[in-house]
Amino acid sequence: MTVPCERTRALIKTHELLIRLQHARATPDVPEWLREEARCLLRHYPTPSNVQLAHMALPTWFGPVPNFGKAGGSANVQGDLGRTKGES
Repeated sequence: MTVPCERTRALIKTHELLIRLQHARATPDVPEWLREEARCLLRHYPTPSNVQLAHMALPTWFGPVPNFGKAGGSANVQGDLGRTKGES
């Protein structure tokens, strides 16, 4: 059974992998078609801010994002939360 912190970790690590796959210096042996696929997937993949917002809304499904507040992420969550509520 997957617990919330494992689910969050999988989402965050996959997000990081998709970002790394886009950069030729970080992954020089990756073919261009795979870089493009990573770019396309990342456009619709949840950001750490989205995952933290999901944690706030559904803590039994998503754990907190590790080190989230240290990168200024809480401001993004508040912005996302405002949009969710219909505010701009």
